[in-house]
This record gives sequence, structure tokens and C-alpha cells, in this order.
Amino acid sequence: MSWIETNKTLARAFMGGVVAAVLIWGGQGCAVLDQRSPQELEAAFGANKPRVEASFASQWLSPREIWKIYLNASDPDGDMRWIQVSLWVPGGIMTTARLPLEPSQAGKVSGYLSVHTMDLPESLLRFGNSDLRLYVALEDRAGHVSERVVLPVSLALGSRQEPAPSGQFQERFLGEVPVRFLQFSPSAGLGTWP
Repeated sequence: MSWIETNKTLARAFMGGVVAAVLIWGGQGCAVLDQRSPQELEAAFGANKPRVEASFASQWLSPREIWKIYLNASDPDGDMRWIQVSLWVPGGIMTTARLPLEPSQAGKVSGYLSVHTMDLPESLLRFGNSDLRLYVALEDRAGHVSERVVLPVSLALGSRQEPAPSGQFQERFLGEVPVRFLQFSPSAGLGTWP
């Protein structure tokens, strides 16, 4: 085999490896959207929407603490897939994010979400007194969304976070609310409410 043929063979092998690596890597990060109609999704997964049965969150919190939000939810069809969360702060609203549920939680969920208030903009924490609202709902594979729960908290220096009622919720971590998705309006949110 000549030097040119050897280089061509090596180049083909290298390119084949690159293509295979791109396909494998790309396949891991791709999300395939279900193209079925709402009727087809209900036929496949059921017509019932999830329900938030109970929720709890302390209404007072010291700035820079981790706020814990407890949920109990269920779905008679057993196809819950995401927790939808959105956070309102003075002057901003978080784009709704979906936190994935484990397959073992498709029928029943009990646990807590966390909000790392130390990740909030410094302007909210500077004066040690701000009000926040967290919006939470459950979404299933058929696209049904539960009623939205609104949980308020006031950040005030020296406040103590109340514990969840004993025995009502599991101490199971369900996910972190990604406050990096907060978007602030030029009017600083004066007079606005989602």
C-alpha cells in the first residue's frame, strides 16, 4: 500500500469515528417530541390529570438560606413526568422550567424541592426583606397539567424556616428550582404580577 493510500484509509477511518461519535453524542442530548394528537396521547397514557394533594413551605426565611418546598401529588393514570416550576421575585419572573420525575414517581410523588436563595440577584438580598412566590404544577405524559399551587415566602433577616408537618411528607429530594432562568423587566416589575 502506498503512502497516499495509507493516508486515505486512515482519513476515512478517522472520519467514520468522528461521525459515529457525533451520532452517539447527539443522540444522548436530543429530545424527541411526541407528535401524537391529544386524543392519541390520552388513549396511550390516560385521560386523568395529576393532582397536588398537599403542599407546604415556610412563609418566612432568612436570606441566603435554602428554601424547602414540600409536595404530595398523585396521578391515577401513573404517567406523571415533570414538575413545572416558576418563581416570581420583585422585578422578575422565571421562565417555567420542567424538573424530571423518576419513573418510580409516575403514580405518586412525595418529597421536596429546593430554592437556593443565595443564587438570587444580590439586589434582592441586599436589604434583607423581599417577597417571593413559587408556582408549582405537575405534568403528565399526555400533556395534562395539575392545578397550580402558589407558595409565598418573605425573606427577612433573623427569620427561621418552619419545618414541614411531621409525617406528612417524605424527606426525598425532587429537584432544585433553577433561579438562573429569572428574567427582569425594565420597569423592575412595578405593578406587575404573573
